[in-house]
Amino acid sequence: MRKSVITVVLAAAVSLTGACGPTDTTSSPATTRSSGSTTTPASVGGGGATASAAAKVTPEQLCALMTVAKAAQISGFPIESAEPSMSGDVAVCTYKANVSGTPLGKIITEYQPNAKTLFDLTKAKGQAVAGLGQEAVYFSSSGQLSVRLDDRNLFHCFVLDLRMNHGNPKAGAIQVAKAVVPQLPGA
Repeated sequence: MRKSVITVVLAAAVSLTGACGPTDTTSSPATTRSSGSTTTPASVGGGGATASAAAKVTPEQLCALMTVAKAAQISGFPIESAEPSMSGDVAVCTYKANVSGTPLGKIITEYQPNAKTLFDLTKAKGQAVAGLGQEAVYFSSSGQLSVRLDDRNLFHCFVLDLRMNHGNPKAGAIQVAKAVVPQLPGA
């Protein structure tokens, strides 16, 4: 019994470290710049896709789901770029603003396949958020909103600057999720 508990804890720790952010950049370092366009990008795979299709969201597709202009509007920061990357099997999009000549991340969105266990292990520590996916939880200690899209896949929004959305990072993270989640497979 103790050995199985240790195995579950280790598996959760590995999943958590893999979902902490863009550390592995296996995709191209392409940067998406705002063109001022207000068109809504096409959804990725459409809602209700199978779990296997849902796992195929690329970082570039994730970044295309929310324009740089929309990220700037929600956050209140002068977002200038959306940079796609991978962290293990997690698609990541980092929205950056130029601060004193240095591009700094302000918002990170992630599409994490096959992470139901992670969500179940951590949701009790957060605040339930209604109206997003199957269920959603906000963690004020980390500025993180996690949304269960279907029985296996998650969407995360990490707020890296608590001044976001005029000092209301939770509301800002919810607005980001409302813009992105409906376009993701399984939502």
